[in-house]
Amino acid sequence: MLIETLVLVLITGYLKGGKLMHLGRLDLRGVWLVPAAFLIQMAVYWAAVKGFRLGPGWLGPLLHTFSYLLLLAIALLNLSQPGMKLLALGIALNGLVIAVNGGLMPVDPTYLPAASRLALQPGQGTHELLTEATVLSFLADRFFLYIPVLGKQLFSIGDIFIDGGVFTLVFGVMTGPRSYRIRTVQRR
Repeated sequence: MLIETLVLVLITGYLKGGKLMHLGRLDLRGVWLVPAAFLIQMAVYWAAVKGFRLGPGWLGPLLHTFSYLLLLAIALLNLSQPGMKLLALGIALNGLVIAVNGGLMPVDPTYLPAASRLALQPGQGTHELLTEATVLSFLADRFFLYIPVLGKQLFSIGDIFIDGGVFTLVFGVMTGPRSYRIRTVQRR
């Protein structure tokens, strides 16, 4: 749902008189950690989908959990920014449920097509099916929303906080006062 949130906040921010160019001046500490974390997540996922082993069986789940530590680090480094406390909470909740479930995000099979349920039975890259053995199951991807054109969306409580934090950050920077930590343009 993160992409949908970004589209919604960009439209909302623009309608409220915000400027997209303000986002380019946002100065986040440790921003390089975001692409590093997403690259790790993509590598773990695609290695599993393609049947490529990254090494010992525990390495993929460990890397997936580690990627959430990287994301949490950037949120904590930037707590003074709008929305970062919500973002940090969401990342922590998702990271926690992933860590206690062997490095995989449990997904409620109720809303999944049969093919997806079969693929996730052994756990696929970054996800596994939610079962009675799932620890902290209330934090899993177990909530459902149907979005026209996009279809079914499964999400967790952590995702709600992440989306809220992203919305608050982007909207605040696009439309808000210049009290946020932004890069200043020096004129010569």
